[in-house]
Amino acid sequence: MFMPQMSSAYAFLALSIAGGIERTSLYLLFSIVFASLIELGSLLVYARFLKRDPNVQDREDRPILFAIAIFSYLIGFTLLRYVGAPFIFSALMFAYFANTTLAAVITKYLTKVSIHTWGITGPSVAILYSFGAFGFLLMLVAGAIVGGTRIGLGYHTWRQVALSFVASIPLTWFIVYIVPAITPTIFRA
Repeated sequence: MFMPQMSSAYAFLALSIAGGIERTSLYLLFSIVFASLIELGSLLVYARFLKRDPNVQDREDRPILFAIAIFSYLIGFTLLRYVGAPFIFSALMFAYFANTTLAAVITKYLTKVSIHTWGITGPSVAILYSFGAFGFLLMLVAGAIVGGTRIGLGYHTWRQVALSFVASIPLTWFIVYIVPAITPTIFRA
């Protein structure tokens, strides 16, 4: 339910509902393909066909999965801009690109992060933009529950979960609220 690949689909579905699903269904389709299905497919190949741990415990295996996701988000962002998607769709897709790049760098050079937590707390800023404080707080609670579960299962330390919170929210906030003020056309077709 809270797989990182599914969290992005939920976030874009929420944005589509907020924007009127009848007007945003094409953008929703593109978003789910490039922010969820491609990543889910790469994990399925990794786990099923390569017979690897779906939790990607081996650090040596993470770069290729990160690279697939980063490339997919970049294509998704470009496509959403090209078809004239609403601001928040393009901004969130770019935020996924930037956040995943940052998570990959942190994971390679510093420590493991909780992608499960990051995948909820990062999009919380887009939910704030579209639904206000209540939606944002609900996402933070969900992120805390998922992060706590990951700690309880022994996959992460509390520091890795906390890092996921303190890295994803400010970066996404910067992308959604500051970048458009600096370069107003970046997320508009």
